[in-house]
Amino acid sequence: MTDRLRRLYASARDRWQTFSQSSAGKTVLKGLRWLFVGAVAAYLVYQLSELGWRELWTSLPTTPAFYILLVLMYVTLPVTEAIIYGKAWSLPSRRLLPVLFRKRVLNNDVLGYSGEAYFFLWMQRKSEIARRRILATIKDNMIISSVSSTSVAFLLLAAFFLTGQVQLLEQYLPDTTSTIAAAVAIIIVVVAVGLAFRRAIFSLSASMLGIFAIGHLARFVFNNGFQVTQWALVIPEVPIGTWITLLSLYIIINQVPLIPARGLFFVSASVELAGPLEVPTAAVASMLLAQNLLDRGLNLLVYVGTTAAEAADQEFSKEDEAAIPEEIR
Repeated sequence: MTDRLRRLYASARDRWQTFSQSSAGKTVLKGLRWLFVGAVAAYLVYQLSELGWRELWTSLPTTPAFYILLVLMYVTLPVTEAIIYGKAWSLPSRRLLPVLFRKRVLNNDVLGYSGEAYFFLWMQRKSEIARRRILATIKDNMIISSVSSTSVAFLLLAAFFLTGQVQLLEQYLPDTTSTIAAAVAIIIVVVAVGLAFRRAIFSLSASMLGIFAIGHLARFVFNNGFQVTQWALVIPEVPIGTWITLLSLYIIINQVPLIPARGLFFVSASVELAGPLEVPTAAVASMLLAQNLLDRGLNLLVYVGTTAAEAADQEFSKEDEAAIPEEIR
């Protein structure tokens, strides 16, 4: 049975390669790619319409720093991944930025991890790096990113608990002691398992994994710092401790899986907490809604813009390809 399946797979693969390399196949694949682009763009337009175009203009904060920090938070993940993937594959980071921006859009507004699948297929099509190497590097990055963000989130929440900053979030959380204990236990278990089975779980070298971890840890810390700073600049009369409490809620929501429309869920929960936190409800709702709307607007512009730009530069340059070490081809 296994041999038969292998033969069927090999036959199907050969037929697919023959079709994809033919003139008709290239035309069909190009049409499908543009259809996919159009579908994603249409879906993002639909999301913006559902949120409300008028609200986009009536709820915009007037502080310029709000928009500067919004852009910084938007680009942090693609830039970080462009650097670490470029390091892992000996490729120019600038060449990876457009597709990594699209990966961010797909993960945030289409389907979780759909961005990684798209990135894998894109790298297969655009580079000569071995398929197994691409898949292994993306897998390692996903694990390191998840462990880094979860670990820092737990540590930050533990610090907020110990300093009494999250008292108003008890309705969203279990007992304080058990939460801190569970956080510490999870981090210890994850680190122990990672060390014990590193060679079985990861494909990259320890030094490269360290680069991945440092990049994601720095990204997570900077992004949360930018987030608190943004809120404090827009509504300066609110104490910093209050924003840290709101940041705790933000971290909790982002670490819980299977929550659809996390941004809107966070806006709703924040508006509910605005009264107990003694924060101007209208101001918080306006600020967070504007942030949510602008993020989706950026997603639309970035996805369409990077796709159009890439159409003029279909392949890596010969110089870039020649720079790829033989061992990862």
